[in-house]
Amino acid sequence: MNHQQLLLRINRCPEVQSARYSRSHPCAKIVGQQSSSAFQAPEPWRGHIETAPILFVSSNPSISGEETFPPIGWTDRQIVAYYEGCFDRDVSGPYQIDDKIYSSVAFWREVRARAGEILGRPAVQGADYALTELVHCKSTREEGVRQALPLCTQKWLERVVEQSGAKILVVLGKSAETACSEIWNLNSRHKLHLAVPTPGRDRAVLFLPHPNARGKRKLEYHVTEQEILRLRLLANR
Repeated sequence: MNHQQLLLRINRCPEVQSARYSRSHPCAKIVGQQSSSAFQAPEPWRGHIETAPILFVSSNPSISGEETFPPIGWTDRQIVAYYEGCFDRDVSGPYQIDDKIYSSVAFWREVRARAGEILGRPAVQGADYALTELVHCKSTREEGVRQALPLCTQKWLERVVEQSGAKILVVLGKSAETACSEIWNLNSRHKLHLAVPTPGRDRAVLFLPHPNARGKRKLEYHVTEQEILRLRLLANR
């Protein structure tokens, strides 16, 4: 299965339909956050995951009033282009997220800032980094994430990471930190781990606060200057 096939599989996750008909299903709570008539499908990732040197991993995407999302009836090609190319600056059209829209979302602004701190230069969203989540269904304030997380990570996480060309995985927030530290057997009290065996290749794993968290979020508050330099060399290699 290549990365585009995986993207479509996640976007059309069969667990969604099962969760609608069973209250005992682990995804029932998170799927129930949206009505079936206006359901925003599971979000696989955003950006060019197969080539971006940094992959940000958070808990789950938020339900938003974003101007568009892939509607029922879109072709496979349109869905793939939406998620992989939604930040591309050289693509214009009604379904692309331009820099003005991007900058209006606090989460995205913070992620781009962290990527720039790692790279040592302004980061280009979608190309220098991609974004994914442990739970792909959308909700507000992580509603339903705890219940869905074991199934969703078991079903998709290793497949997503395996398709990623990232040299650095940046794990954002406590929920994602707890899950990833258990999955990859890491001590999250240490914020940076190098040469971690992950699906596809060994990578650096960096734990950082959620972009919406209060307190100090900049890279310099969580790793040493020497560690930043090591990450920079790795990302720009």
